[in-house]
Amino acid sequence: MKTPALLIRADASVQIGTGHAMRMIALAQAWQRRGGQAHLLSAELPPAVADRVIAASIRLHALDDALTVGDTGDQDRTVEVAQRIGAQWVVVDGYHFSRDFQTAVRNDALRLAVVTDFDYCQPWSCDMIINQNPHAKAETYACDVEDCQRLLGTRYVLLRREFLSHCEAQHSPSPDRPRRVLMTLGGSDAANTTGAILTALDQCRTDPMEIRVLIGSANPHQSLLQKQAASSPHSIELLVSVNDMPAQYTWADAVITAGGSSCWEWMYFGLDAAVVVIADNQQPIYDELVQANMAIGLGGTHIGVDVSRLQTFVQNIHRESRQPDRFRQWVDGYGADRIAAALDSGVWLRAATQRDCQMYFDWANDPLVRQHALQTDEIPWSDHVEWFHGQLASDQRRLFVAMRAEQPVGQIRFSQTPDGTWLIAYSIADQARDCGLGDELLRLGIAAMQFAGEQRFVATVKHTNTASAKCFDRLGWCKTMCEETYEYRNQ
Repeated sequence: MKTPALLIRADASVQIGTGHAMRMIALAQAWQRRGGQAHLLSAELPPAVADRVIAASIRLHALDDALTVGDTGDQDRTVEVAQRIGAQWVVVDGYHFSRDFQTAVRNDALRLAVVTDFDYCQPWSCDMIINQNPHAKAETYACDVEDCQRLLGTRYVLLRREFLSHCEAQHSPSPDRPRRVLMTLGGSDAANTTGAILTALDQCRTDPMEIRVLIGSANPHQSLLQKQAASSPHSIELLVSVNDMPAQYTWADAVITAGGSSCWEWMYFGLDAAVVVIADNQQPIYDELVQANMAIGLGGTHIGVDVSRLQTFVQNIHRESRQPDRFRQWVDGYGADRIAAALDSGVWLRAATQRDCQMYFDWANDPLVRQHALQTDEIPWSDHVEWFHGQLASDQRRLFVAMRAEQPVGQIRFSQTPDGTWLIAYSIADQARDCGLGDELLRLGIAAMQFAGEQRFVATVKHTNTASAKCFDRLGWCKTMCEETYEYRNQ
């Protein structure tokens, strides 16, 4: 089954920042990993953000300049684009999509998901409410749609593609170099909190540090920040419109950041952090992180930067403090995939890890799996452990676990052959059989590989394995009959 198109409605500007649009890129990429086409409808995007959207192969549509964001014209344009591209779901991210807007979209036979940071609509009128923040579970989210889904909390954190393969990058914790601090306060920072923190850092009693300050193209204070950097006792580098954020987090020993969506990025990297508030909607995230001792709170725009806390933070930066698994219970990198699955079949894929070794062993020795395997003998544990660890370590292997909600329901793996083709093998967990999961597992696995740039696939299926043969038959691949097997190739 082909994945339908997805329409996302989100904006970015100096006033509202870039976070809404940037996290929607993450959702669009998760949709693409499922084999679907993603579209973004925007009233306003800074050129750098628009470039990111286009570079991600997301199709961009513009709202007419004469229309007011969130009004009936916006509603009509959203519905028109959704129907034209064949979307079943519309996802909106922003605080101006009122209950009337939601009802209007749903009245045109479209399903609507709203991404928000707080419970601003009483009641809601949508099919799904998504809030990736830790405080979300404490909010009501009353909705007049009876079966509205609520995806709440950090299990749904949206991280873009570039973050998902980050941790293998090497961090250099040499004790001889200066401590490295990364500052990133969002794409606009209209009140210039960045400048206030640089001033406070100059007042701190500490050895000179290396500081990278990331500012967006929408930041109106670039020239002032450049003057501050030139006169600072620290070595300060200003970087504008940085695209490779994982490289910045890999470089850093610690981070000073706004209490917005970027918090989930440094948490994914396991960095020590100090957090400030530069917009009212960031206060709940700030409070939650500080109260949970996940970060040091520095105050913010309305109350000023707490220099004493900043002093404590910089004095306690350690070059060896990176802990990649430190925040995994909060942010594991699969939030966008969980959301995309909820908009689709409910099934999503994650990469297999060492912790899956026992589960793969149990699945591999399931009697039905052994019956349909090319080698039918039961697999000894020692052989399995050696094989499994070798599979995870190889660049020529890809192992995925299929998840329904948080329950593993199967696996699909790809092994690269000498001619560059990827050999497919998959199995379904016993409790998940007889519900059409084979077709879905193949669809998602192949789509994920194609999203990574791979195009050639082959599968070998025993004649007796009629269920798998039917799954591959439905793909329409070229089929060759051998003595005891069928060979399927997509090209």
